[in-house]
Amino acid sequence: MSGNATRQPVDEYLDAIESHDYARARSFLADEGFLYESPISSFSSADDFMQHMSLLAGIIQGIERLKVFVDGQDVCHLLVYVVQLSDKESAKVAHWARVVDGRIQRIETLFDTHWYRQMFE
Repeated sequence: MSGNATRQPVDEYLDAIESHDYARARSFLADEGFLYESPISSFSSADDFMQHMSLLAGIIQGIERLKVFVDGQDVCHLLVYVVQLSDKESAKVAHWARVVDGRIQRIETLFDTHWYRQMFE
């Protein structure tokens, strides 16, 4: 799989998340063996993960893409999520995805959880 073919499903997934199209975002995730990990949650079901993401829909205002790296099956985006809590804020995120057979098998995100934890104070 070429670098562009590996990157495409991840870019389209991020486009769908940014436009709050969770059914479309789900179509880029593997049906079997999917894994998501972050500092605040983990999911082993793509459907459960998409349900969780849809709950966050109201706070995601945009996703700015700073840089992308492709290495074999791995795609790493450095992102800025623009979120709306009481005030508009931004969170820098490293988004690492593994693409297998044209679909995202694994996503790991790394970010400072401070802004996220503010929602639950």
